[in-house]
Amino acid sequence: MNDSERAGLVSGGLSDGGQKPVKVNKLRGIICWGVFAVILVFLIIMTSVFTEPKSYKAATPVTYLTGEDVVLYNGLGPIKVLVPTTNKLNALANYQLGLQLLQLFWYDLAIQKFQTAQSMDKRLAMAYVGEALAYKQPLWQTEDVAAAQAVLARMDANIPDNYMAALSGRERAYINAVRALYANGTSLQARETTYSTLMQAVANEYQDDPDACAFAALSLLGQLNSVGGYLTPEQAQQVRYNADELLGDCTFYFPNHAGLLHYQVYLYDVDNLEEAAKGVTPGIALGKTAPVSSRAQHMRSHIYMRLGNWSQVVDSNTAAVAASDNYCTAVKGSNTCDADNRWHALEWQMYGQTQMCGVTAATTAYKRMQAVAASQNYTGDYGQWLYRMYAHLQLQSLNSVAAVGLKAASDNATAMLPPPLYMTAAIQNAGDIQDHFWPPHAEAHALLARIYSLVAGRTLTQINSAAANATIAAAQARIDAIVARQNDLTAAAANGTLAVAAAGSAANAEMTALLTTVQLQARALVAAYSCVGGDSSKCGVWRPLMDQALALHNNFSSSSTLPSLKIAPTPEFYGNLLVATLPVASDPFEQATTASRMFSVCLQQLPGRMQCVLGSARAAKALGNTDMAKSWYSQLAAQCRAGDARFPALVEAKANTAPSPPPPKKSSGKGLRRALASSASA
Repeated sequence: MNDSERAGLVSGGLSDGGQKPVKVNKLRGIICWGVFAVILVFLIIMTSVFTEPKSYKAATPVTYLTGEDVVLYNGLGPIKVLVPTTNKLNALANYQLGLQLLQLFWYDLAIQKFQTAQSMDKRLAMAYVGEALAYKQPLWQTEDVAAAQAVLARMDANIPDNYMAALSGRERAYINAVRALYANGTSLQARETTYSTLMQAVANEYQDDPDACAFAALSLLGQLNSVGGYLTPEQAQQVRYNADELLGDCTFYFPNHAGLLHYQVYLYDVDNLEEAAKGVTPGIALGKTAPVSSRAQHMRSHIYMRLGNWSQVVDSNTAAVAASDNYCTAVKGSNTCDADNRWHALEWQMYGQTQMCGVTAATTAYKRMQAVAASQNYTGDYGQWLYRMYAHLQLQSLNSVAAVGLKAASDNATAMLPPPLYMTAAIQNAGDIQDHFWPPHAEAHALLARIYSLVAGRTLTQINSAAANATIAAAQARIDAIVARQNDLTAAAANGTLAVAAAGSAANAEMTALLTTVQLQARALVAAYSCVGGDSSKCGVWRPLMDQALALHNNFSSSSTLPSLKIAPTPEFYGNLLVATLPVASDPFEQATTASRMFSVCLQQLPGRMQCVLGSARAAKALGNTDMAKSWYSQLAAQCRAGDARFPALVEAKANTAPSPPPPKKSSGKGLRRALASSASA
C-alpha cells in the first residue's frame, strides 16, 4: 500500500490525491440520504393523517375511531359528511362524533371530542366552533360565555390569518355566527337573535348541510325559551312558525338526522294536545335513529307524558337509563358518567312508575338515586335529583311507603329533616339565575314531603307529639327562610343590584311565587289534618291559605308536565285536602263540588295524573254520582293494572269497580202458596 492509499484510509476512505472518485462517493451519499429523507417525511405524513396506511384509500372517518367511540359514531344516527378544511381523517372523525353528540345534548362528551380533534389538527376551525356551541344550552336556559370566548381565542391563536382566509365560505359563515353568539358588550337578546339570523342564513345558503338547519332551528327554539323573555306573544308565535317550517323542510330531505328529529320533539312539546300528538312520530323515529343515546330514548316521554301514556313514559325512560348504563359500563365510567342524561331519565322513570301505582318499582329507582347522590356527597345536581325524587315518592305514594329515608334507613326517625341544599356558601350569592331556581325548589318540596309524612293520615296525638311537632316547626321555618331569600333576590333583580337582573328577574319572580305556594301548602297541610284529627280551631285556617296558593298558581302556572316542576301542583294538593276534610266539613256538598273542580283543572293540565284521577273518583262518590265515580275508578284501575296490587289507591279502585253481586233469585211462589194452603187447612 502506497502513501497515498494510507492517507485515504486515515481520512475515512480511499484517496488518490483528491480525484473524481471522492466526488462520486459524496454525490451517492447525498442521493441516498435524500431518498431516505423523502421516505421518512412521507411516512411521518402518512402516520399523522392515517392510522392504517395500507387501507387509506377505502377509509372513512370512523376507521380512525376505536373502542366505544365506534359504537357511538354508528349509533347516533347517520351523518352527512361535509368535510371541513383538514387533511387529517382522525381529527375529522372526532369532530364528526362531537357534532353527533352535540345535536343530542351530550355536551360534556361532545366537548371532549372537539378538543381531541383540535389536538390532532390545531387548525381545524370547525372543532373550535363545535366546542364553543357546546357551552350554550338554549333549551336548558344556561350558557358559559367565558368558556366559549376562551375557545374562540384559542382558535384565533392557533389558526393563522392566511389559513383562516382560505377556509370555505360555509366554515367562515359558521365562525361569524358563533362569534355573534358570544360577542362582548351586547345584550342576551342581541346575541341570540343575531346568531339565529346568521345561522338561518347558513342553512338557506348551504341546503346540503342538515346540521346548519338543525342549529338554526335550535336557535329559534332557544329564543322561545330564553331567560331574557324578550319576545312578545305575537313574536313568539312567528318564531315558532318559522321553526316549524324550517324543521319540516329539513326533515323532509334528511329524515334520519338525529338533531332535526330531536328538535322536532321539542317543538311539539306544548300544552295543546293536538299539537303535542305530532311529536309522537319524530319521537319514535329519534329513538330508532340514535339507539345508543340516552337523550334520544328519553325525548319521546315528553310527548307521552302530555298524553298521559304512563307505560310509554316508563318504557322510554327505562331505555334511556339503560343506554347510559351500557355506555358507562363500556368505558368503565363512574356515577358521573353521562350524569345529566342518566339521572334525569331515572327521575322521569320513577315519576311514571308512581303514576301507574308501581310504588315498589319507584322505590327501587329512588334507592338507586340515593346511592348515586351519596357517592357524590349529595352535591350539585345529585342533591337536587335526590330531593325531588324523595318528594315525588313520599307524596305520590300517598304515604304508603311511610317515611322514606332521604340519605339512610336511620333517616326514618321522626326528627329527620332534609339537610340544607340551598343557601350554602357555594350558591348564597351566585350570579347564575339557575342556582336560585332549582336548589330551593328541590329543597322546599322535600321539606313539604317530610311534613306530609308526619301529618297525612295521622291522629292528632301523633301530629302533636313533641318530636313530630318540633320537626314540623323546623321544616316550616326552613321553608320560610328559603322564601325570604327569594324575596330578597326578586327585589334585587327589580332594582338592578343583582348581577342576573337583566336576564333573570322574571325567573326569580316565578320561583318566588312557586316557593310561596309551597310555603302556604305546608301550613295548610298541618292545619287541615289537625282539623280532621279533632282540633276545631284549625278548621277555618287551612282553606284561606290554599286560596292564596291557588291564586299564585293561576298567575304563573302553565300546564307544563315536567316532573321536576310538577311535584305538588296546587289544584291537586287543594283537592286532596278538600277530600281529606270531608268528614268534618260544614258543607260537604260544596266541598266535594269544589274538590271535583280542582281535580278537573289538574287533569286538564296534567292528563292522567294518578292522584287527580283518584280524587275525581272520590269527589264523584261523595256527591252520590255512582256512575261517574265508577268511570274514574275504572280509569285508575286500567292505568295501574301493572302496579302494586296492594297499593291503597288501586285496592280502592278495584273495590269500587267490582261487579255488584247478582240479586237473589225470585221465588216461584210455590212455597208461599203451600204455606197458605197448610194454614187454611189447619
